[in-house]
Amino acid sequence: MLISISLKLIFGLLGLLIVVRLIGKKSLSNITPFDLVYTLVLGGILEESIYDDKVNIGHLLFALTLWASMIYFIERVVQKNDRINQLLKGEPSILIKNGTLNLKELSRNNIEMEQLRTMLRQQQCFSVENARHVVLENAGQISLVKESDEDKVMSIMVVDEGMIQDRVLQTHDLERAWLMEQLERKGYHSLEDILYAEWSEEKGFYIVTNDDVLNRTYRIDG
Repeated sequence: MLISISLKLIFGLLGLLIVVRLIGKKSLSNITPFDLVYTLVLGGILEESIYDDKVNIGHLLFALTLWASMIYFIERVVQKNDRINQLLKGEPSILIKNGTLNLKELSRNNIEMEQLRTMLRQQQCFSVENARHVVLENAGQISLVKESDEDKVMSIMVVDEGMIQDRVLQTHDLERAWLMEQLERKGYHSLEDILYAEWSEEKGFYIVTNDDVLNRTYRIDG
């Protein structure tokens, strides 16, 4: 029993090393979700086989060989065919271009505004206003071009798709009535028209309406 488990673990480790070699020399940040599936399925094969007496070494070797062969075949195909590569591993998505939000790509990738803001902050960009170009890479990280490297102003999101972020306001000791008054003063009489709004004490409001996205023009109000 112990010998069988030991042999399965040894061959499982060798199989994992083969899979890593087939995927190529990628850092963890560059491994795509499709690459991750390779290792997850391999882990499932090992998990089911190690303690199952009905699965012998021959069965495990067959499964590992077949899986490694499939990975090798797929990797070769995607390297030679861009269309299949895009189909299986996806392609980068432009989330912001020339300062304009790409709602279609944000929706297609199931990214909410707060998630986008989190990704921007991880790249030392603390305001959507300061993001000129944002590309979501296949591995899930973003590539960012900022309007200015000197802009370190931290903003807060106060309106998201027509909804006031009351919890955010409370956290920063701001009142809903104050926000509504400020928006009214700036000519925004309906929250439904506002797609996104952020505010900072230093720079004031940065507001994006539904019409702004369609017309690709944003208004920045102090």
